[in-house]
Order: sequence, then C-alpha cells, then structure tokens
Amino acid sequence: MNDELSKQKPRSLDERFQTRPHVYGRLQRIADMMDEAMAQGCTADETEAMAIEQIDKLGQELMTDWAQEKHRQSVGQAREKHPQAIKHSKKK
Repeated sequence: MNDELSKQKPRSLDERFQTRPHVYGRLQRIADMMDEAMAQGCTADETEAMAIEQIDKLGQELMTDWAQEKHRQSVGQAREKHPQAIKHSKKK
C-alpha cells in the first residue's frame, strides 16, 4: 500500500477536501476554537486539551468515512460478482 501511495501524484488538501466538505468544516471549526481560546486567555493546557478532543472527533469522522466507503466498495464488488443475488432490505 505504501508503494501505491508513493507512486501517486500528491494532491493538495483542497483537492482532497472537495469530496469531504464536512472534514474541511471540522478543521475550520478547530482553527476557530483555537483562535477563540487564545483570545479568551485560555492556558496552554486548556487549549491543548480542547485541540486533542477535537482532533479525536476528526479521527472518528475520518474512520467513519473510510468504513462507509469500504462498505460501498464491498457491496459494489459483491453485486458485480453475484448479480443474481437477492437484495434484502426493509420494506417501506
């Protein structure tokens, strides 16, 4: 996998965020919180704790995105391999 990544042309963060605007929004909110914490005179420890909490939430969102994308890929591959398979879903 690392070999695959090193062969790809590097993309800017703006290019990457085009498909994940909610991640870009989260980073903007983190930056805003840091600015606000400094303006309010928070201590370095308080600001660090706030940043760590927000970065943790960002990581959770990124992992959720990753899991959802992997699920979509798996479903797509299964449908290609087994088009006759029955899709079970809740009736509306």
